[in-house]
Amino acid sequence: MTDKVEILSWITDKFEADTEMIGTGAAHIFAEVDQTDTNFIIRLWDYAPNGERQLITSGYLKASHRELDERTTEGNPFHPHTRYVPVEPGKIEEYVLRLYPFANTFTPGHKLVVELSNNEPLADEHNALLPPDAFHLPVGRPVTHKIYRDAAHQSRLVLLFTTQGCLGLDACRNIRLSLFSLT
Repeated sequence: MTDKVEILSWITDKFEADTEMIGTGAAHIFAEVDQTDTNFIIRLWDYAPNGERQLITSGYLKASHRELDERTTEGNPFHPHTRYVPVEPGKIEEYVLRLYPFANTFTPGHKLVVELSNNEPLADEHNALLPPDAFHLPVGRPVTHKIYRDAAHQSRLVLLFTTQGCLGLDACRNIRLSLFSLT
């Protein structure tokens, strides 16, 4: 990625049955950057077979605010944002992005698309709905990101999926916490 809006995408196979995704979640991104700070912006989309898409949720993290505190649980990271911790250029770090609460039902034929970027476009079908001050400021210089997805650095999403026949949210939460790798 550079200072331009470049996007990495991951796409699931088509859903074969109605599948709900509800609650909060997290994206664990293992990355190496060449600057002391950057942004991580993730968006999850429901892609229909006809090519239309609907935003499900998003998450944002300034790399220098990656610290987590004791309130963090699996799938629900908590960043205190109490201090600036520069990134060590060239070092692989885990960045955990909290996803805003979401609810979506994927119908058969639909796909989940995950997009990762370091900047936001000033105008697209999502941002057109936001107030003018709702954007994350770029870091002001080109940043190269190398995303890792190997056995030692398992970039992944933690999402809650439920399917028909799961009785009660607590039961679903206990058995349907799904990890799928970004491959």
